[in-house]
Amino acid sequence: MLFRILLYAIVADFYIFFRYVWRKCRWSTRILYAIFSLLTCVFSVLLFRKYFLTDSVSELYEIGMVLGVFLSVFVSKMIFFIVDVWTLIFKTKVLKWIAVGLTAWGFLSCMYGMMFGRFNISAKRVTVENKSLPHNFDGYKILQISDLHLSSFHGDEKVVSEWVDMMNAENPDIICLTGDIVAVFADEMLPYMEDLKRLKAKDGKYAILGNHDYGDYHRWKSEEEKEAHNERLKSLVRSAGFDLLLDEYRLLTKGGDTLAVVGLENRGKSPREDKNGNLERAETGLNVDTRLLLSHDPDLWEMHLNGDTKYFLTLSGHTHAMQAGIEIGDWEFSLSFLKYPYWHGLYERNGNQIFVSRGIGCNVIPIRFGMTPEYAVITLKR
Repeated sequence: MLFRILLYAIVADFYIFFRYVWRKCRWSTRILYAIFSLLTCVFSVLLFRKYFLTDSVSELYEIGMVLGVFLSVFVSKMIFFIVDVWTLIFKTKVLKWIAVGLTAWGFLSCMYGMMFGRFNISAKRVTVENKSLPHNFDGYKILQISDLHLSSFHGDEKVVSEWVDMMNAENPDIICLTGDIVAVFADEMLPYMEDLKRLKAKDGKYAILGNHDYGDYHRWKSEEEKEAHNERLKSLVRSAGFDLLLDEYRLLTKGGDTLAVVGLENRGKSPREDKNGNLERAETGLNVDTRLLLSHDPDLWEMHLNGDTKYFLTLSGHTHAMQAGIEIGDWEFSLSFLKYPYWHGLYERNGNQIFVSRGIGCNVIPIRFGMTPEYAVITLKR
């Protein structure tokens, strides 16, 4: 995604350079603008590469913050380009002022998202109705947490502790952690282990892995080192009190009624992400027809559960709602829809329902505006 933004920013740069800088500025200004734009692009690529090579959790965070500043510049240029290009058709100064205003808004929004927006967590309250739900699970409360990407809160451990207090105050029946616990390294969990252990639910805490939890976003020295890392991550998740479901199920009983929680390893559309998540293996020996599915990537819901009404509800994350968008009341917009048909909220299709969380943490760049972090409180109703 960052490389796409960089490509669009380069196009915007060429437009700005030849339309304004080349035509209206001195040679010295032209050279300085060209050097600044080139260095910004080169440093962004080098930093992005360094992100996948570093062995330090603190460097992950620091690189992300610097990339966030560069992103603010790229977004500003793209906004100016998108609006200003219309002045080639409509010869009016109003559009130029709009372009300047929106450019400033874009830059300030990005900076706000880094400094404040990524900490502005809220509870997303959802009611899921299904007639197949066993009577004794009517009113059952699920707390869903997704996409923690814990390195994005490096140095902000107190904030995470406060969020845990908020979640515990919901008094959930069950907690479901739907993947991407870390961004790259298992050690991202270490400063937060006590807080993760403090998360409480009456019927337990369940977790699955997301695409970032498999060590695929780092250049390891060997496959053995990568596998040892992945096993360490699984051990830490279990030490935090979560029942880690790796293509497995667990049965919840309440007043003689039974509900199955099925947890899949991550599976998506890309070749790298289509190697895990075996639903048939997860169902082995399962004879309960009311099932809750935990699947990190929402694409699996459409790919494999079309019409399978036993899975009355799937909980997913992964999209982050692109960490950017506009939210006004119940209405929201994010360009995330261009990649994911199910990118945030509750959807229904052929008797199945899925809730996609926009998550809590940040991927690579610690920034959120509009699509602020959330945990979901989901109440089941007949």
